[in-house]
Amino acid sequence: MTGNKNKFLIYIIVIAVFFLILFLSIFAPIVVSESNFSIYNTGWNGCSNLAVKTREMGRFTPNIELAEDTQTEITQRELSEYEIEPDDAGLMIIGPKEEFSEQSIEFVDDFLRNGGKLVLADDFGSGNTLLEGLDTDSSFHSSPLLDLAFEKKLEFGVAYDFEEHTLTRDVSQVMLNSPTAIDKDENASTVMRSSEASWLDENENGLKDEDEPFEQYPLITTEDYGEGELVLVSDPSIFINSMQERKDNSILSENTLVYLSQGRSEIIFDESHREISFIYKLIYTGDLPHVVIAALLLTTGVGIGVYSGVSETKDTFFKKIRSLWSHFIAEEEKEEGDVAKVLNNHPDWDEDKLKMIEERLIEGDG
Repeated sequence: MTGNKNKFLIYIIVIAVFFLILFLSIFAPIVVSESNFSIYNTGWNGCSNLAVKTREMGRFTPNIELAEDTQTEITQRELSEYEIEPDDAGLMIIGPKEEFSEQSIEFVDDFLRNGGKLVLADDFGSGNTLLEGLDTDSSFHSSPLLDLAFEKKLEFGVAYDFEEHTLTRDVSQVMLNSPTAIDKDENASTVMRSSEASWLDENENGLKDEDEPFEQYPLITTEDYGEGELVLVSDPSIFINSMQERKDNSILSENTLVYLSQGRSEIIFDESHREISFIYKLIYTGDLPHVVIAALLLTTGVGIGVYSGVSETKDTFFKKIRSLWSHFIAEEEKEEGDVAKVLNNHPDWDEDKLKMIEERLIEGDG
């Protein structure tokens, strides 16, 4: 087999194996994501520890068992497509980046009015696009909150002012990571607030200016919403993996899961408003069966392998395919030429030496 043919086949094999691994991962119980705040992200900026904590409270199948008869489901589907009983479910949305559609807003509104519990943790994401469509005057502020009660630098403020609540049980200090503040509805209650030496950095210069007064600001609020309850957290980074060992952040995280699971049989971590790849969305949210999608991916992988092996110039793909195929045919015919005839008569002769002699004769003729 010629060197070009070997190169061609190696490209196909390598790319096909890569997509085969992707194919197998579709059916694996572990999903990997690099998106900020995703519970599928095991890195420093992910919230996979939340999934681990819930698994430790029960068991993980692909769903997460919090306790007996209480399961947590993970969904990439648009919220409006998810069928749940509001008074039997809790919903957690952490650091959403994609704006909320009208259908999602209507879903959340109906969910809360009929007894659902929602924890929305955000700072400078798209959380306000949801709140603007709900019957509340609460919102996340657009400016960073800095606090002289901090650790290492101003962005890492330390909150220690709490009201008694399930969320704050056994919590004495929480370390923040670039939070904002909550402009709360008049009917909302503050559960956690910043110190008296905090301010909103309106011009984002990292300094305390005269027109930026010291004030305590709400960091976690709760408010009744119909038959349900809306909880806002102004710093989703409280829940990321790298912050769990800071102060009492892990206790707050566990309390949040307990709070959402009280008297309810399922908790939903919304991943549909996350920045995820098109392929990821297609696999986990599309209507096509996984087998069909996997087959398409494998076909695509082989196609990429073919293309990578032959696209050394700007010629079109099919032109290169035809050219390469013709080259292979010519090589095969050449191999069946004079050298092949000699070997048929003298099978014990060295093929490589015969080819070398043939090449020198051809060069000499030139």
